[in-house]
Amino acid sequence: MSGRPGPVHIDLPMDIQADAAGLELFEDSPYELNLHRVLPQTERLEQAIDLLTTAENGVILAGGGVLLSEAMPELQKIAERMAMPVVCTMAGKGSFPEDHPLFGFFTGTKGSPIGNELTRNADVILALGCRFADETTSSYKQGVSFDIPKSKIIQIDIDPGELGKNYFTHVPIHADVKSSLQLILQNLDARGHSRDHRVAEISVWLKEQRRKWLQSLSAQREGEPMTISLMLHELRKSVPRDAFIVTSAGHTQAALFQEFPILEPGTHITSGGFSTMGFGLPAAMGVKLAHPDRSVVSVEGDGSFLMTCQELATAVQYGIPIVVVLADNQGWISIRDLQIDAYGPERVYATEFLTKTGGLYSPDFVKLAESFGCWTKKADTPSDFHDAVAEALNQDIPAVVVTQVAREHPRSESPVYGWWDVPKPEYLDQI
Repeated sequence: MSGRPGPVHIDLPMDIQADAAGLELFEDSPYELNLHRVLPQTERLEQAIDLLTTAENGVILAGGGVLLSEAMPELQKIAERMAMPVVCTMAGKGSFPEDHPLFGFFTGTKGSPIGNELTRNADVILALGCRFADETTSSYKQGVSFDIPKSKIIQIDIDPGELGKNYFTHVPIHADVKSSLQLILQNLDARGHSRDHRVAEISVWLKEQRRKWLQSLSAQREGEPMTISLMLHELRKSVPRDAFIVTSAGHTQAALFQEFPILEPGTHITSGGFSTMGFGLPAAMGVKLAHPDRSVVSVEGDGSFLMTCQELATAVQYGIPIVVVLADNQGWISIRDLQIDAYGPERVYATEFLTKTGGLYSPDFVKLAESFGCWTKKADTPSDFHDAVAEALNQDIPAVVVTQVAREHPRSESPVYGWWDVPKPEYLDQI
């Protein structure tokens, strides 16, 4: 419960499991998350503020530590006070409202052109609870997502092992993110340092870049069947602002990270960089149990869904009314598209769901979900999909909305704006 909180595995030998002990059980856990917050060193904090207040192209990089520290209010105040854009990692998505004028989208392999440009050209980067993992950094390829050491990094993290681990850090601060941001705000007050973000040059630039970004997305949403991009566009219009959105792996995870606006803190739940297949359905059940009065939607591809679809039985058995949005494209198409991108269309192998005669194969997901006792509907057009999701959200039992999405490359995937270290055989360049 302290430090960087997360799942813990405790391995007990069989003889211990079978033994007995006298003890008193607590009615409620006496522990609270982040019960003891580590405060930053005053000298380091002063160095950080000196850098931030003199930065010409400063950027805040928000990682998952912002959410774990519950530092979202402080993050927004800092950004507004300094008129500084906020770029998020995948783990940090949802730490800053994506309809805010200072939202700078995402950086890295699956990031955006806006986020990569901001972090690449920053003179100072305030990294909050961020690991600088390979997807965030475009596999550390210089000048794609980051230009280090040209950009000076202020890194605040509760785990001292993360400080300077992947990039040289000019001001490393071992501390809790929320406490650090509170102290920075107090220091800015004392210095009388404040900017009006509403008229700042960066806000004007971001507004124009956002317009261009949305215009480029419209091209990805054309044609039939629906692209995943169009499906997500319709989903955002269909679900409440505070709905929890859960993703597992593949194109649905990547496109949702890039394109789906998360408007309330902590409502983006994802399996992260490992992209664990099958995570979405059981994770959505857990979220719904924790927040029974909120809408919870799991967005899955068919390949991932088939890994844990049997958990629909658990959801029905215990009356957990989640909504599953199932994008059916008959295969592990994110892997197939990676094969095409790296080796060409002639080297596609074992990633498409085909019959012996080469025809597309897909289970009847509607019948499958109905057999478990779920409310189910197939919806393959934008209007039908919008209506089906609205109906699903009003059910008091688990609901599944199945939609056919584009599978032909490249309409099947969203663009890659960063870089990923996937080696390509040299001989393919000579063919």
